[in-house]
Amino acid sequence: MGLWAEVVERVARGIAFFPPEPATYVMRELPDGSLELCGEGALFEGLLGAAGGQGAPGRPPRLSQCEVRRLRTQPRPGGGGNSLVVALWVPCPGARVTILHSHANAVDLGGMQYIWRQLSAALRVNILGYDYSGYGESSGAPSIRNCLADCEACYDFLVEEKGIPEEQIVLYGQSLGTGPTSELASRKPRVGGVVLHSPLASGVRVLNPNLRWWPIWCDIFPNFKLVEKIQAPTLIMHGDEDEVIDISHARLLHKNSANPHPPLFAKGYTHQNLEQCPDFLPTLHTFLRKVESGSGRPELHVIDRAGTI
Repeated sequence: MGLWAEVVERVARGIAFFPPEPATYVMRELPDGSLELCGEGALFEGLLGAAGGQGAPGRPPRLSQCEVRRLRTQPRPGGGGNSLVVALWVPCPGARVTILHSHANAVDLGGMQYIWRQLSAALRVNILGYDYSGYGESSGAPSIRNCLADCEACYDFLVEEKGIPEEQIVLYGQSLGTGPTSELASRKPRVGGVVLHSPLASGVRVLNPNLRWWPIWCDIFPNFKLVEKIQAPTLIMHGDEDEVIDISHARLLHKNSANPHPPLFAKGYTHQNLEQCPDFLPTLHTFLRKVESGSGRPELHVIDRAGTI
């Protein structure tokens, strides 16, 4: 890793990554080798279903209805990767679309698992969510390169182990998660769709939304440039009273998108409550059905080694 890249990474760790401490869940390996996720405290009250999910006396209740996996990330050029990240697979019978969800900052799987189950049921999709390196029970340290490797390992799991066609995968990033989502989508021309929820145009622009220019090599998550390379339909959703990431980020991203879907700019909603907007689920539903039908995608031409199409 070069000197400037190391400086940028150090800055990023200070402003971009805030894993919950302690983690909101623990993970156990069962005798058959499978994994279970357990949580305790008020966060999980009323979310765990029937008595079967309550666990034995003195044991945190089991978070059921999902498959827990540990995924090894691949080393990246220049550093990063080689972590074990925890991922949750939330299946929906008959689903024809699968969401790979990269969550926001300051949360982990303990809190997100319930949201993913709700979204899976409401939208009739499979969902794979994961914790970034250094979050929850994932190994390693939070960093830009690590979270990019984390996202790609989950994508490879969907394609290679679950056998899901790339055209049926939607990359969904929320807040911080729009960084790894945009980076991966810019390199995956066959992916079905992209959702950027309360996105950042770039890390430096979060600190200064009115910034006109800043060198890419000294920024983090330059999504405003990456969306120019994303071929898949791209939906951007943002509240116009977002107090963390100004809505100007979303407007810039929509303007720069190579294949924009009509956005949701929710009047009166903030960084924390966009999901409560009445148009949130209908907008997602319309977009996902578009992905399912295959409409809105540019025609891909695959060139073989002989140079023919």
